[in-house]
Amino acid sequence: MAENILSYTFKAYTKNIKLISFFSIPALVAFLIPLLINTPVFAALGGSFLRTGSIPDLTAAELGVIIIGMLASLYLISFAIVNINIVIKSQRTGTSIRNEVIKGITGYTLNVFLLFLLGTIALLIIQLLTFELGVQAWLAPILSLIVWLPLFYAPAALVIDEMRPYRAAQKSFSMVFSKFPYFLLWLVIAFILLSLLDIIFLNALPHKLGSLAVLLVNSLVLMPFLIVLQTEIYLSKYTILD
Repeated sequence: MAENILSYTFKAYTKNIKLISFFSIPALVAFLIPLLINTPVFAALGGSFLRTGSIPDLTAAELGVIIIGMLASLYLISFAIVNINIVIKSQRTGTSIRNEVIKGITGYTLNVFLLFLLGTIALLIIQLLTFELGVQAWLAPILSLIVWLPLFYAPAALVIDEMRPYRAAQKSFSMVFSKFPYFLLWLVIAFILLSLLDIIFLNALPHKLGSLAVLLVNSLVLMPFLIVLQTEIYLSKYTILD
């Protein structure tokens, strides 16, 4: 079964690589926004992350810029993820990409954005509270994982099955455990690919240039591939499509 999912993933990604790459451009912009607006972030494993310890030192204006940038980034990432899911849905179910994209702009993207926004707020609260309590190093990752689980398959559930956001989050949480080996497979593949990307570019290029190169390849190649894998795992619940 895992071999079938990986096979479907490679076929879907290579067959639709132009469309998938095109729809991934908003994700690249989303990852660049925090770096371009001079927020206290750092780049790691192909992403940009806020320095929690710097938040208390921010002015109201700086905080406002960060919030606006974060909202723009979340929406662009949601847009990219939704459209990649639409491409896979179209291939596997025969639906029209054009019609689905139009529907996605007004419906799917907003729902994914709202879920991601709630998740981001929860993660920020976790980071701040654990930082203040001095337990950020060990407790924050555990609580963050719990927050992340309902979001893992939620975009696929919203696009493929057109579920409401709450039901999509429920479905995501249950699928993580019902298909736990595939969830672990995704984590292992993601960790290996992102780690290799970091090792290759950060050793071959100066640190700043290498970090930007990792961000570029992650946004346009690795992240889209991992989203396709995520969607194919979700679709595996339909045995008729296997």
